[in-house]
Amino acid sequence: MSKNTKHPVGYCSPPEHSRFRKGKSGNPKGRPKKSEDIYTVLNRALSRKVTVQGVDRKIPMREALILKLRELALSGDRRALELQRRILAEAGGGETVRYDPEETKRKVLTAFQNMSVKVNDND
Repeated sequence: MSKNTKHPVGYCSPPEHSRFRKGKSGNPKGRPKKSEDIYTVLNRALSRKVTVQGVDRKIPMREALILKLRELALSGDRRALELQRRILAEAGGGETVRYDPEETKRKVLTAFQNMSVKVNDND
């Protein structure tokens, strides 16, 4: 074959008239947008900033809702108080994490011993 002959048409070599033009996409509209789930919609709605009565600044809606729930609970609303307790329990607000260095040391030493590493415990 000489250098002047055209490239053969076939597998992985389509005819020139049907090839994508340079600078043009083969998929101009792109991939369709994913439908949003309820968590994404709720998160976006609660992240919007709102102005609260008596406050000069804008705060996220979720913070405003928590402030309102606190006000209701402080005024004696039992349902608001119970809801606030449930939210705190699910968020892990009632748990206190205590750091015990002796417990951590014991776990590390046990892990080394399980790996058959000789450890000198001089303490």
